[in-house]
Amino acid sequence: MQRTNGRLPGLLSLGIVLICALGALAADALPDVVVFYREGCNDCRQMDAVLDDLHEMYPGVVVAHIEEQAAGAADLMWSLSTKYGIFPSKFPVIFVGDQGIVGSGRDKELLLRNTVRNCVFNDCPSPLAVINEKPFPWITMATLLVVLLVVAVWLL
Repeated sequence: MQRTNGRLPGLLSLGIVLICALGALAADALPDVVVFYREGCNDCRQMDAVLDDLHEMYPGVVVAHIEEQAAGAADLMWSLSTKYGIFPSKFPVIFVGDQGIVGSGRDKELLLRNTVRNCVFNDCPSPLAVINEKPFPWITMATLLVVLLVVAVWLL
């Protein structure tokens, strides 16, 4: 009996570690900044320079550049714009943290810098997560824990 009792904490620990690892992998798969751009766009180049500076300061920031003509780009841009409450009247259109930024200019650069800095230190969700806002899978987690407990008790 002593030997099987030692397995229970190990199994529970393994289950918790696996659940946490899967959650962390899912969170890392999405970009921190989403940029919609147009080929030959001077404003896009100006904001790209700002993004390059920010990437040098914060190498962990993941930026997804999506060309306006790419398949599905327009639908994605409009979906994000609706969620963020902006009208994408020109390029670039940048989504980061809780901000949607349209165009370029000194005010847009400062807003982008401040928002990225805030997200680095406060862990903002990916803009793509805003579209796919799914509730936390409590039922799945509870089911996994119950199965783990049943297996642990069965091994006793």
